[in-house]
Amino acid sequence: MTLGANSYGTVDEIAALTPRYAPNGQFGSQTSKNRPTESSVEGFIDRVSGILNVLLAGQGFAIPITQADAKLACDDIVVNAVVDLVFTVNSAGRFYTDKRLRGKSPFSIINEELAQWVEENAYGFEALGATRTNGDIESISYRDTDESGADTFPIFQRKAFGNSFKNWDS
Repeated sequence: MTLGANSYGTVDEIAALTPRYAPNGQFGSQTSKNRPTESSVEGFIDRVSGILNVLLAGQGFAIPITQADAKLACDDIVVNAVVDLVFTVNSAGRFYTDKRLRGKSPFSIINEELAQWVEENAYGFEALGATRTNGDIESISYRDTDESGADTFPIFQRKAFGNSFKNWDS
């Protein structure tokens, strides 16, 4: 299995942060006893990247993020989330506590954290030059033409209320 084209981070980065579970920088294979397998880690990367891409697309960004600094930030957030999942597979880490076991799933928590992260960083990504097809203002409903393509006009216009104004400066 290989990583998806729109994924962020690499298996090697995650192996470097979890040496206990990736001896010699390698995760296990289907026949080894090491957990998780390399294909599982690749699956985690793809899934977390998919969640991140959905959230970024919701903010109007072109997917995948290609601007260098913004991509590094995406790599970082995905790698950290997958490291947490690697620990969870091995009954360790922040998701493996009594409180977490009875609460939300790790992917549910990661989804919430990514949503907050994207919201906090959207303007920064745009300022860095990440391609954004629409901003927040464009998400407000507005029509300048009707179904036939003819220009629309305001339903309520100032003159309809008898308001007339005098320019006292002239």
